Amino acid sequence: MERYKDAIIDLTKFLDIEPNNKFAIRYRGEAYYITGRCVEAIIDLKKKKLLDIEQKTICTKYLGKACHLAKEAIIDLANCLVLNPVMT
Repeated sequence: MERYKDAIIDLTKFLDIEPNNKFAIRYRGEAYYITGRCVEAIIDLKKKKLLDIEQKTICTKYLGKACHLAKEAIIDLANCLVLNPVMT
């Protein structure tokens, strides 16, 4: 898992220099997904789909999974709030 976190750091530095690099966006999005950072994965993979029409299917796999996990997390949070409402 640590290698994926290192890859995210390196790919982010690279994207600071070359923000529309399709390779870096794709692999950082996949690394975000693998490390459980679904929101960041969705952002990168959506950007990748917009930049690279020819390779939509490659990132669609991870994008679909990341969206599903993010949706599950939101549902779980909503259930927790219903069960344990926060008093303000």
